[in-house]
Amino acid sequence: MKKTTLFFAMALLAVTPAMAQYEACTADATKVYHTSNAGWTASEWYPIINIDAETLTPAATGLSAHSGVHGEQTSSTFSSGIFKTPVYNVDENMTPVETAVQWPVKFYMSCVAPEFYTSAYTKIVLNGATKWSGSGDVCYNNNNSIKQSPIWEKKGFIELSRLAADAAAPEVSRHGYIMIPDLPQVERVQFSFSSTGWKRGFKLDIKHNDGEWEPLQWEASDIAPSILPFSEQGYGFEVMINKQEDPASKISLRWTIWDGDTIHANVTKDDGSKYSTSHTPLAQKQVARIHQIKVFSGVVPAEAPVLESATNNVFVNNITAHFNGSDIVLSETAAVTLFSADGRVSYQGTTDRISASQFNKGIYVLKMIDSEGAISRAKIRL
Repeated sequence: MKKTTLFFAMALLAVTPAMAQYEACTADATKVYHTSNAGWTASEWYPIINIDAETLTPAATGLSAHSGVHGEQTSSTFSSGIFKTPVYNVDENMTPVETAVQWPVKFYMSCVAPEFYTSAYTKIVLNGATKWSGSGDVCYNNNNSIKQSPIWEKKGFIELSRLAADAAAPEVSRHGYIMIPDLPQVERVQFSFSSTGWKRGFKLDIKHNDGEWEPLQWEASDIAPSILPFSEQGYGFEVMINKQEDPASKISLRWTIWDGDTIHANVTKDDGSKYSTSHTPLAQKQVARIHQIKVFSGVVPAEAPVLESATNNVFVNNITAHFNGSDIVLSETAAVTLFSADGRVSYQGTTDRISASQFNKGIYVLKMIDSEGAISRAKIRL
């Protein structure tokens, strides 16, 4: 693989990909989640993707325009579809330059605000507020009075819908996401995030080749005051993938809102217990905003995936189900109905796991509806 010697300036800063450390800041040693603001690092590999929301427009992307007056407000308008972003190479001076290749980016229930700043910047600088959400607690040593956010003065974000399911389609999630499919030989991904409050998170999922979606970087919300107290003014993240020298590797990335987490260990606990909030893709949750996305690769792709439409494209997978011990495990959270052989409903709910021990032996049909309303079915023998 050809390496570049790219060392161009990085505009934003980042936290360590893993959960950041604690710092005791009160007499009773209250644990506080805080960021290092260590910085996005320079990569020697090709900067093939650079999506900057400040440069995006509704006309060019199909994303709805944010309906608010400024960045302190949330939007009420969203759209779904696909826009394309240029693939970059480097010139003889190692400066990124656009190629003719356009990479597809799928978006669902999202909007764009190229001229808006973060909520905290809007409150303090534009609207004259003296403090932002959650700034009154003396434990928060990463607030605006101590250290401004890496994206403090950076305009532009894509806002992801936090809406609950609509009454007309109660089984279809309206939680927004952005997804970039089938990126070759990814070395690292860098991105920046903010929200409209002091304790609001996001999720970044990854899919390797044709595998299942897996959590890559999740920041919890609504769990404890010590998590993401600083999200209103923004974070930057860098996550290493290290597939730059694997010509068979294709990576898909999906950013969405945090709607619960039953996988990760709770960083506010000492006993290794996991977060207790279950996935709730049909409930209203918290706002997530993505400001910029950069992807570095070991190769500059000569062609991009072909997507037919927002709901019919090459990377849509059917939901699958399999047994794991005594549980029926789904490949993703879905609205599930389990029918017995005679057509009666044996189970109904939104989940990614069903305990099979509660049912009689026999053949069942599992109906699964994903976040976009796509239906999958599986036959299960208990």
